[in-house]
Amino acid sequence: MATVYEGDLWTIQSFVSGFENNAYLLTCRRTNHSVIIDTPDRPFELVEAAKQTDVQAVLITHNHLDHLQGFDHVLSNFRVSVGIGADDAHAVMSPPAGLIDVSDGNFVTAGDISLRGISTPGHTPGSTCYMLPSESPGSTPHVFTGDTLFPGGPGKSGSAEAFSQIVSSIESLLLPLPENTVVLPGHGDSTTIESSRQEFELFSSKPRRSDLFGDVTWTGDNS
Repeated sequence: MATVYEGDLWTIQSFVSGFENNAYLLTCRRTNHSVIIDTPDRPFELVEAAKQTDVQAVLITHNHLDHLQGFDHVLSNFRVSVGIGADDAHAVMSPPAGLIDVSDGNFVTAGDISLRGISTPGHTPGSTCYMLPSESPGSTPHVFTGDTLFPGGPGKSGSAEAFSQIVSSIESLLLPLPENTVVLPGHGDSTTIESSRQEFELFSSKPRRSDLFGDVTWTGDNS
């Protein structure tokens, strides 16, 4: 059963498959145009739901296999353009309908939906988040963070340099988002930018090793 998030102009359905991966279907209420975000293994429920919409694009948050194992199945049903960070684009070869430029500041539109690409390297060189701003006063913005930001910490990093990079991406590009922004990650539960800021402040207040990387939590002992 999909989890559903409601907005004035759109709905977001969240599906869990593959290695407990989240995939998302974002649909415009007025036009029924939609965007798929990430394509994990066995995306059958996602595809069936998407068939009830007019899919305009598939967006990938990063090039790790668990987010791409269902890619061919999804593209065989929806021959649409694909968005992925330029430094990760080798993972999807040349999709039939071409690639979308999702670099910083570029928008992907579907009906009344407008998603802004945010380049957040660290977990992978081309990791990209997708920001769905509030469409009216009082509505709630959402950001799809892939494996860049989770409740309680950043995504896994492969080196101290990559860890510094992912922390910089989060601190400079994600935490400044409106505090009520809902964070929709690539695995697990949602959180908010407000909660993430509070957790990061605790992390920042403590000493940490210069060689820190891997599975790091904001509240762990990183000294």
